[in-house]
Amino acid sequence: MDMTQMKNEIVAIADAYKEEFEAVSSYIFENPELGCKEVKAQDALCSLLEKHGFDVKRGYGSLDTAFVAEYKSGKPGMTFAFMCEYDALPEIGHACGHNLIGTSGAGAGVVLKEIMEKYEIGGTLKVMGCPAEEILIGKVTMLEEGAFEGIDMALVMHPSDESMADDIAFACVNKVYTFKGKPAHTAACPWMGASAGSAVQIMMHAVDAMRVHFKDYSRVHGIVLDGGMAVNIIPERASCKFNLRALDADYLNDEIVKTIDRCAQGAALCAGVEVEIEQEGPLVKDVRNNRKLVAAVEKNMDFIGEHHIPRTLDQGIGSTDVGNVTHALPAAQFYIGLGGGIGTHTAQFATLSGGPEGKRALGAAVKVLAMTGLDMMTE
Repeated sequence: MDMTQMKNEIVAIADAYKEEFEAVSSYIFENPELGCKEVKAQDALCSLLEKHGFDVKRGYGSLDTAFVAEYKSGKPGMTFAFMCEYDALPEIGHACGHNLIGTSGAGAGVVLKEIMEKYEIGGTLKVMGCPAEEILIGKVTMLEEGAFEGIDMALVMHPSDESMADDIAFACVNKVYTFKGKPAHTAACPWMGASAGSAVQIMMHAVDAMRVHFKDYSRVHGIVLDGGMAVNIIPERASCKFNLRALDADYLNDEIVKTIDRCAQGAALCAGVEVEIEQEGPLVKDVRNNRKLVAAVEKNMDFIGEHHIPRTLDQGIGSTDVGNVTHALPAAQFYIGLGGGIGTHTAQFATLSGGPEGKRALGAAVKVLAMTGLDMMTE
């Protein structure tokens, strides 16, 4: 097979469907939906894939707005998947560019399917609709419920300010600590109470004291959820929430989480109250990109003339449920830049995602995704 010829055909097919893909992306952008409520986005992406001959299953397991689209060539080969995200953020809509992520994954599926048919490339191509990334549950749930079983490799694009073939992301978990004490009148008989509010204050100080002992690039952020009802009542109940992150999921779970839990237990002991410890949502793992996929993405960025820079620790680092996928199978996330030096989760980035910059990035992403899938499926 002449890879250069096939990749040039990918460019031509992607350009031919440019307006169709842009219309889907614009529709999702103009109709932002929160995690697990992405009914319109799911329908738009599934309709696109059904139109182009994919067998589409809407909903998967416990996630009604997930989907799995599949094309089987009928010949032996690997199973390759593109991952889609399409949920929005409260108030600022698609300020993370998920309209571009979802459409680029589906668009790459459409383009690569045509190449597979024309050149009789064996294997199975899937497009995985993964909802609720912003609340970090979609891919974790789909993994647990078996959606990724049998998939040999998976790939996703995320928009950013710059294009990068690799990624770094924190492992992340949220913990809620609820203290339960004994109420009393703060003036008449405070000695009869046990303050849950004091326990929260002690915990905050204890966490600050322990923060210095964590490895570099660890993150611990806390807020008070409930500090009491009135200033003249010893708080019977108080709670706080901490967001914990590290560059390694094992270190996060084995060291940071246990340390913060001890701070809560110690605070409860000092204040003479009880504490309940709850994990809110799943533990999201750090991204461990497959090196073969990263090398192929970089090569294909060069092929289409997409300027890219290295991914480093000096740039902003977030968390994503893609990390759990990269721990379960060979997978990767890369970035296509919208320019402007503007960070995600801002109103300005949302404007870029829905504007000409987003359309340019969408076209580049479809091509790089499809070419990288082709590289893997023909190797």
